[in-house]
Amino acid sequence: MALPFLTISPHFARSIYWVLLLAMAFTSCEKLENGVVNEIEFPEHDPRLAVTMFVSPGDSVLYASIYQSAGITNSVGSVPLQQATLRLMQGNTLLVEGDSTNWVEPEPWNAWNSGPWMKMSLDDPLDLEPGMVVLEVDASPFFEPLVVVEELPEVPVVLHDFEALTDSLEDSHLLTVNLENRTGLRDDYMIFVELKIEKLGPDGEDLTYWQDVASEAVSDPRMAYNSGCSCLLATDNGEDNVSMNNFLLEVDAFDEYDDSFEPFYRLRVGRPAPSLVNHFHSIEAYQEALDNPFSEPTSIQGNISGGFGIFGISNVVVIPLVD
Repeated sequence: MALPFLTISPHFARSIYWVLLLAMAFTSCEKLENGVVNEIEFPEHDPRLAVTMFVSPGDSVLYASIYQSAGITNSVGSVPLQQATLRLMQGNTLLVEGDSTNWVEPEPWNAWNSGPWMKMSLDDPLDLEPGMVVLEVDASPFFEPLVVVEELPEVPVVLHDFEALTDSLEDSHLLTVNLENRTGLRDDYMIFVELKIEKLGPDGEDLTYWQDVASEAVSDPRMAYNSGCSCLLATDNGEDNVSMNNFLLEVDAFDEYDDSFEPFYRLRVGRPAPSLVNHFHSIEAYQEALDNPFSEPTSIQGNISGGFGIFGISNVVVIPLVD
């Protein structure tokens, strides 16, 4: 006997679809509950030497950090190698030497820094000749001696025009900066406009430091704020036909807020070594990736062979700003 033809209404078909979908979902959840997810152990961390030091002609105080790196599962963190020694050389001339007696803790007012680190105060401002500068670090017996060689960049050529309280910027001064584009070479510049701050510290001591007070007056594709150097980083990207003139900056007019305050501004422009530029850009990329789950992982670039960190060298000019 032939069976009668079975018809299913569209509403009933949709009901069956959702029942099957839910059944599959519950089955998948049960598999997860029973251990489908595999646990992956973090690989063992191979400790490396981590060194950071920034140097410019004219420095009167030099800082350096020398640490042993630690893995992310290490609750103690990186360990300062306070038995390490440091030597800064140019040719056969010893410029700076540091050892265990130079280690200091962070100043309480300078909370954005972490420490401890080496602090080396110089009797005279650091004098560097054109050519190679050598950093030597001996952190034995934990690591082999480290030697890093960097070439001192050329002194940047800077022209400027400081216009106090322009009509278009009622509470800001206007600064125009003109820089050099060398033929056949890439030019990168760190730009700071700083206000001198003098006040009493937590223990009643006199504190003097410089506070950055500038920003772009107009959007400029040749320049952007870089979190690696905490500066405005300008570049010609290696192009000879890119003008490096007319960078327009707003400078906060603090003298308008307090009649008793006589502000002193300065323009500081540095030409960093190529490895230092790469370091700054890699810090910027790393920090941007932290807040973006869809970004590709990135690492901070340096010039410490087999380790981490940067021996960063730059040549800097400092220009007082007078209206």
